[in-house]
Parts: sequence; C-alpha cells; structure tokens
Amino acid sequence: MVDILLVDDNLGDRLLAIGELKRFFGSHLYVTEITGAEEFHQALTSSQFDVVITDYTLHWGDGLMVLRLIKDRYPDRPVIMFTNSGSQEIAVEAMKLGLDDYVIKAPNHYMRLPIATQVALERAAEKHKSAGLEVRLQSLLNQLEVGVYRMNGDGVLLEANPAFFRLLGLNAIPPSPLPAKALNDVTLQVCPTVLNQLHQHGDSREKELQLRQANGAITWLRISQSLSYSGKTLLIDGLIEDISDRKQAEHEKERFLAREQQARIDAEMAHQRSAFLAEASRLLATTLDHRTTLPQLAQLAIPTLADWCFIDVIENHVRNFRDPIVAAITPEKAALVLELRRRYPPPLNANFGAPKVLRTRESELNPNISQEMLLSIAQDEEHLQLLQKLGATSYMIVPLVARGQSIGTLAFALARSDRRYGQADLDMARGLAVRAALAIDNARLYQEARDANQMKDEFLAIVSHELRTPLNSILGWSQLLQTRQFDESARLKAIETIERNARAQSRLIDDILDVSRLIRGKLRLNLEPVPLLPIITMAIDDIRSAAQLKNLRIETSLDAAVGHVLGDAERLQQIIWNLLSNAVKFTPTGGHIWVHLERIRREVVNSTIRSQTPLVADLPSTLNASHYAHLVIQDTGQGISPDFLPFIFDRFRQADSTKTRSQSGLGLGLAIVRSLVEMHNGVVFAESSGEGKGSIFTVQLPLQDTPSFTTFQKSSMTNDFPDLSGLRILLVDDDADTRELVTFVLEQCHAEIMAVVSAQEGFAAIAQNPPDLLISDISMPDEDGYSLMRRIRAYEAEEGRRQIPAIALTAFARDEDRQAALAVGFQQYFAKPINPFDLVAVITTLVKAPETA
Repeated sequence: MVDILLVDDNLGDRLLAIGELKRFFGSHLYVTEITGAEEFHQALTSSQFDVVITDYTLHWGDGLMVLRLIKDRYPDRPVIMFTNSGSQEIAVEAMKLGLDDYVIKAPNHYMRLPIATQVALERAAEKHKSAGLEVRLQSLLNQLEVGVYRMNGDGVLLEANPAFFRLLGLNAIPPSPLPAKALNDVTLQVCPTVLNQLHQHGDSREKELQLRQANGAITWLRISQSLSYSGKTLLIDGLIEDISDRKQAEHEKERFLAREQQARIDAEMAHQRSAFLAEASRLLATTLDHRTTLPQLAQLAIPTLADWCFIDVIENHVRNFRDPIVAAITPEKAALVLELRRRYPPPLNANFGAPKVLRTRESELNPNISQEMLLSIAQDEEHLQLLQKLGATSYMIVPLVARGQSIGTLAFALARSDRRYGQADLDMARGLAVRAALAIDNARLYQEARDANQMKDEFLAIVSHELRTPLNSILGWSQLLQTRQFDESARLKAIETIERNARAQSRLIDDILDVSRLIRGKLRLNLEPVPLLPIITMAIDDIRSAAQLKNLRIETSLDAAVGHVLGDAERLQQIIWNLLSNAVKFTPTGGHIWVHLERIRREVVNSTIRSQTPLVADLPSTLNASHYAHLVIQDTGQGISPDFLPFIFDRFRQADSTKTRSQSGLGLGLAIVRSLVEMHNGVVFAESSGEGKGSIFTVQLPLQDTPSFTTFQKSSMTNDFPDLSGLRILLVDDDADTRELVTFVLEQCHAEIMAVVSAQEGFAAIAQNPPDLLISDISMPDEDGYSLMRRIRAYEAEEGRRQIPAIALTAFARDEDRQAALAVGFQQYFAKPINPFDLVAVITTLVKAPETA
C-alpha cells in the first residue's frame, strides 16, 4: 500500500493527479488530500504517509514552505513538487531544501507523476535500507574490542571506532558517527607520538607496539595496516589489537625460564660459596699466625670472588691504611693497589671505604662505580688517573669485628663488565669476615697469652730484683750500723740511704697495689675542686732533689689562671709525680726537663685527640667541658722508639726488659698515669721523634667552668713531735718490731703507752682500764683486729661507755681492707710501712676531735 499526502488547493489538479496515480498503482494506493493549512498541520503531526506531492502555489502558502516543514520533521520522506507556476530558481532552491523531484502540470507531463512517485519511493526505501545497514555496521564497529581506523598519507586521522581511542588510553571516547571537524579536534587529543608511529609504520603489514598509559600501565598493541588510494589520496586502513595478555603470558614464561636458570646459577654459586667458605675455614685453622694465613686467604678469593682483595688489620692500636694485605689477578694489579694506598691512603675520617666501615662496623656495597664517584674520591689529577687505571667496576667492604671491637676490614673489587656484586656476594663476604676475624682474634689471644706469660715471668723477676735492690741497702747498712762504729757524718749517710731505699720499696709496693685496684675497678677517687698549680709545684719540689743528683735543669711555664679541676688531689699529684719521675729517670746527666701548663678550649682538645687517633685505642666519651688544663712535660732523654710508642701506657710493658737494662722500675707508672687520667675524664698521650730524641707527655684535664674557692695545701711535716703528755694509748700488735717502733715514736711525744701482743690481751686491758686511744693490728693469730674491734664496740654499748678512738695499723693495703676496718668501728686506717709524723698527726686529730665538737 502506497500512502500519498497530496497538498493542492485546486480540485481539478487534484482529480487529474489522483487519476494518473490510480492507473499506475491501482488498488494499492491511498491518497490523503490537503487543501488548507489546518489539514496540512494535522497530517504533518500524524506522519501517516510515504510520500508528499505538493503544488508550489497555494492560497495559504507555497510549496517551499511545505517542503521545508516536511524535511524538518521527516528528513527521509520523499517530496515531489507538482506545479505549473515554477521557475528554474524555485527548482534550484527546492533541490537545496531536499526536494526529490519536480513535475510540471501539463498534459504531456501528467503521466510522469506516478513514475516520479515510484522512483522517489524506491530511492527512499534504498536509502532507508542503507541507513539501517550503516547503523548495524557502526554498532558492530562500536562493539568491537579491536581498534579500526583510517588515516591519510599526511598522518591525519580520518575515521576511528571507540576501541581505537580506548586502546590508545583516551578516557573520553568521541561520539559516533564523528563529524569531520570533531574528528580533527579529537585527533589533537590523541598522543601524537602514537599517531606518528602509526604513520611511520604505514608500509608495514603487522607491527607490535608498546604503549605506556597515563597511569603508568604498559599496554602491548598489534597493528595491522593496508594501503589504498582514493584518486591521488593515500589512505591507510588499520586495525589495533590489545595483545597484553599474550605478551604477559610470554613474559611469564620467559620469567619462569629465567627463574629456573637463575635457580640453577644460584645453586651452583651457593655450592661454590659453600666450598669457598669451607676452604677458607680450613685455611684459617691451619695456623695461629694470622700474618701467614691472611695473605693466603686474600689469594683464595682470586678470581672466584674478586679480581683483587685487600685486608686492613689494626696492629698495636694503629689504624694504618697504607700497607694492606693485597692479592690480585695479576702482579701489576696488586702493585697498583699498593701504590694507590701508599701514595693516597684514605683519610681516617673519610665517609667512604675502609675508614668508614672500620668506624661504623657497617658493610659497604657499591654495585656500580661511577665516574662521579671517582672524581669525588680523587685527591688530585694523578690520583684520579691511578683510580681510572685500576678500572674497578664494583666493590664491597665488610668489617672484621671480634669481641665487639673493630680489628680491620676485608675488601673485594671487580674489574669486569659482565658482573656486579649483589646481596648474595655481600652475605658471603660477611661470613668470610666472621671467620677471618675469629681466626685473627684467636691468634692474637694466643699470642697475648704467650706474651702475658712471658711478661709475668719477666715481671716477677723484675719485682724480685726491684724489691731486693733497696732491701740490700737497707739490710747492709743496718748490719753495719749494728757492728761498726761510724762518725756522725757516715752514720747520717747510712740512715739517709736506708730511708731512701725504704721509700723506694714502699713506692714499688704502692704501685703494685694501685694496679691491682685499677684492674679490679676498686680504686676510688675523693673528688673535690682542686687547683692544679699547687699540685704541680709540689710534685716538682718532690722530684727536684733527684733531678739535682743528675744535674738536670727543670724549667717551668705555669699559667696561674688555669683554674680548678674536679679531682682527687692525691691522685693528681701521683699522675704528675710519675710523669716527672719518668722524665728524670730517662734523661741523662746535664739534660733539660720542661713543664708547661696552660688553659685551652675544648676545640683544641678535640683537634689534638684527632691528630693522635692512631695511637689512642679508645677516646674518652666525656669531652663536654668548655676549657681544659693542658699540661706538657718534655725532656731531652733517651726518647721512645716507634715500635714501642703504641705500648707506652700498657701495664708491665717496658722498652727494655732484659737483665742488662739501664733503668730500674716495674713498668707500672705510666699505666697508672693513664688509668688515673681517664678516671678524671681526661686524656694523656706520648710523642717522640725516636730513640735519643727525647719525649713529650701531654695531659689534658677538664676544668670547672664555675669558680671555686677551695684551696689545697700539702700537709706540713716537721721534725718536731707534738706533746701528747697525759694521753694513754693501748697498742695491740703481734709484731715486736712494730710495737717497738710505735712505742718509741709515741714516747717521744711523752704519751703513756701500753703494748700487748694479742687481741685477747687488748680486750682485757680495755675492760680493766679503758685507754684514751687504741692502735691495733688487723692480722694477728687466734683473733684478728676486726673481731677485736667488734667486741670492743659491743662492750662499750652494753656498758654505756663512750667509744674509744681507734686506728687500724696493718700491712693489708687494699681498699677492701680499709672499708672493712672502718665498717667495724675504726676511725682511721694506716697501711704499713708507717710515716711516724703522719701517725702522730692523725693521733692528734683524733684526740682533739671530741674537744672541738
């Protein structure tokens, strides 16, 4: 059925047109006649027509108006203009508006109207069919996951489906169908590099392309293209397919195969490392001489682990980076490493390499040595050339640590382009370092044990010699005084010799006891603000007589404004006396000794310590005072050899321990000095240009920042005893010589003395008639002095009597003995041998204390 909308207000023309149409279409024709505007608008709304035939001249409008309204509402409906009042201009205008045909009302043209109508209907049907096919095709293209595109020979994108833009990572997919202008606008938004690559591959049949999306994801695309021409225009038609899943599967397979290959390589490397470590362990266990095994160990690493290996070991507390143990793949490489180290040793405070690893005990791994790194390390142009000549590409350094102390470093380096060090290599190097450090430490412990055993024998021999030497003079002159008659001058000389040797023997014993206290951590300091200048002056006065015997000149430069040190006055004097005594002992007759004291800033102290770092095993952690006392004792003596300088402050160490040595002593004085200085939070170090060139000892002690008014005075000693008339003293001692000496001294003070030989007799004497003062020995047969003192104090408490002042007088000189004596009730503690004047001074103090109170 053909439904025709006939728009004509002329009845005759309508009848003629309907007659011709019926003859052609027969009963398949239905015509709706429109004669006015209202009918036309109703028909336009209903849309129940297949084709429109309209006259141009209407009394309510014209054919162009009808054509325009029809095409605006129904652009695919065919419209035929059937009129006798048209013109060429009207026909052209109508065609522009979408007119399908133009038929003139004339007798010989009526028959053309049905044919024109049929043709218009067929064209509309064909057009509708094509439009549907295009819609289906576009829908299919829109649903494809494959990108379809067309571009010209200039690389301009002409057409593309949504998948094309989606695969290229464009978030906003343009509408379809896409107008030409809009397509060009979208083209500008697409990654131009991708379009360029598509254009460049225009002559390729197939190409795989890797694309990085905006979010960083990687997409693999396969591009298939074909070329064609439209006239003279080159067209490139192509397809883009996402092959990321296939590529991922291929990569997974490759990674799996690579992992399998790497696993085989790792297993083989693990076996090699295990064999290497086993061989290294066997090598290190063959001997306790690490100087022999370490070069062999370094050589073992070549070429399995490195192209060269070098080992730095701290010997005698000296951090020396000039002479490492080196092994290399060629002698030339080894010589080059040694030349580099000797000419350009790394600074001790370097923030890289062996010094840093030694200082931090943390491994250092550098898989790739860059030119920038070499430039940062090089100290000058020649150093840089040597580093470049070495050709290192990768290195690792691990610390050698034993018992919590850094004892050296173990370094490996490669000069290969096909290999770099990684974590597995570093782990093996660490395992090797643990074994090497243990072997070095065991070797050192063994050597130290041997040295200690030898030193013990030498020390005992020296102790025997040093104690017997003054004893020989004491006993010899004592026997002569008893059996010979001397004039007054000779007698005084004998007594002076006995006293001098007894004091020397007493000092030896004190040194041994001090070292024992220091070793056991039992030495305690009585800290108070002490002016340093008087202590130095008194120490110089004490040593001056010994210096005068050798005609030594002591020159001083002492700053009186140095200030106060928080310390123990007695121990500070011991430090200075030991250093001065050492200078006097080792300076030949007619030499010089200089004593210099000044106040310096903390920065100067730190700088000095850093310059002495190779000779100082452990730096003090307390360096927080703003100023320090800087004491220097310099002499023109025999000096110190470079080999012995690192051990100068070690206990029981002497530069010459043979029987032919020229100087006496136990080798304890300087060890005591260092310990006492460090207990005062200070530092001490020695310097010497070598044997025969004198020595310099420097002590730096922190000063108190706040002023102090404490004064220090040496206890006065006179040859006159005070008068102790009326004082009754009980002496308890089983040694007859001691009783006789103390009795004689106290009788010179006119005191009344009662001397007994045992604790039982002493307690009985107190119970019968309590004395004013008790002096008692500690070690006695049957009952010691501790027990006696406890009994006396208990008795006094029970009887309600006042406590008798008591002095412990004993040959036990340890701090523990002193504390034990004070704990049981003694007020004072005296270690034998006694100084008679000091004993009388203490007695005077004790008996006057109650009166003062």
